[in-house]
Amino acid sequence: MKDGLRLFVRVQPRASRAGFDGARAGTDGRIRLAARVRAAPDKGAANTELCALTAKTLGVPKSTVSVIAGATQREKTLLVRSEESIQLLDAVTALLHDPGS
Repeated sequence: MKDGLRLFVRVQPRASRAGFDGARAGTDGRIRLAARVRAAPDKGAANTELCALTAKTLGVPKSTVSVIAGATQREKTLLVRSEESIQLLDAVTALLHDPGS
């Protein structure tokens, strides 16, 4: 995790509520976090909300979370830049075991 933690996420835009729903297999076979955002996939609004939701859930500043792949697709790769690798892993593990945040 030299440059940070990469998270593979499948996003549902225009959801009735925002949050994470555990993990599911993606179309590429990778296990991905399932996320819901209220924003429409228009002009990056859903990506912005996803980054903010991820930052809040993991307890990191919004500026440390970015979409590095899949900006126009439902399956995305996020990069979370942080020096606190162990805390990030603990937060992601908790998210997988206790979805609904």
